[in-house]
Amino acid sequence: MLLLERIFNMRIGITGATGFIGSALAKAAVERGHEVVAFSRSKNLALPGVNSIRPIHLDKDLVLDPSGLDALVHLAGESVMGYWSQKKKARIRDSRVNLTQRIVKAMEGSQDRPKIFLCASATGAYGDGGDAILTESSPRGKDFLASVCEEWEHRARSAEAMGIRVVLLRTGMVMGNDGGSWPLLKKIFKLCLGSRLGSGKQFVPWIHLEDEVGIILHALEHESYRGPVNLAAPHPVTNADLTRLFASHLKRPTFIPVPAFALKLILGDLSTIVLDSQRVMPKVAEDNGYIFKHPRLEDALMSLL
Repeated sequence: MLLLERIFNMRIGITGATGFIGSALAKAAVERGHEVVAFSRSKNLALPGVNSIRPIHLDKDLVLDPSGLDALVHLAGESVMGYWSQKKKARIRDSRVNLTQRIVKAMEGSQDRPKIFLCASATGAYGDGGDAILTESSPRGKDFLASVCEEWEHRARSAEAMGIRVVLLRTGMVMGNDGGSWPLLKKIFKLCLGSRLGSGKQFVPWIHLEDEVGIILHALEHESYRGPVNLAAPHPVTNADLTRLFASHLKRPTFIPVPAFALKLILGDLSTIVLDSQRVMPKVAEDNGYIFKHPRLEDALMSLL
């Protein structure tokens, strides 16, 4: 564990500040004494604790104004949920790869640019890893999401040429009461429709919202964070274990397992999200001294319930 010197009192810009993770991050950052600038397409935005709001222009050359910020956290992007038609895939790629490139260009054109750039990514960067333990140094996958993550991260890391410290937030399944996967899963299991998916042996990288926000703030505040960071709890579970724990905590029976071929038939390429195995470990966060509030799924579910 490293003893780290913390950076205090930053002005932090956040894209996606109205989203599930962004709003929680903004609130926590303000509580820790930072100033938060939210980037939004809405002119009538009200975010508790946010100090100021700047526009984000998806249809203009200058997508946003990053001047005067100490750090910029980029969380905005098209949801991966929904049928992956070619148009949907194009929107997923464009909202991540192209938007990130435009944000880096905006920082390049600013005389008073941020010194820190944290860019969202995903554990999908690893593809299907089977039973192998996946750390930040593990090889990338080869499927659609992995290729998007590779391009996405490459665009973000181009900011390093300007002397900006870049951190890539490879996030797993985030669990919180106000968004993410938990509200939907809770409804499914309460209707007694929860079931094992495929073999159930695939590992699911999950993280509680408190730890998601906690690691992002830790990475902002400590210079030692650079490059990829896995945002996943240190105790990944298999889909079968997750199903059993959900059913137990919600006091509901599980439904008949859904075979992999049916998921592939119904969901198409989207099925990789639930069938790929990613035994992701948060090596960088733990090496930098981050202590998880919810290291085990049992604890996380108790807190959510």
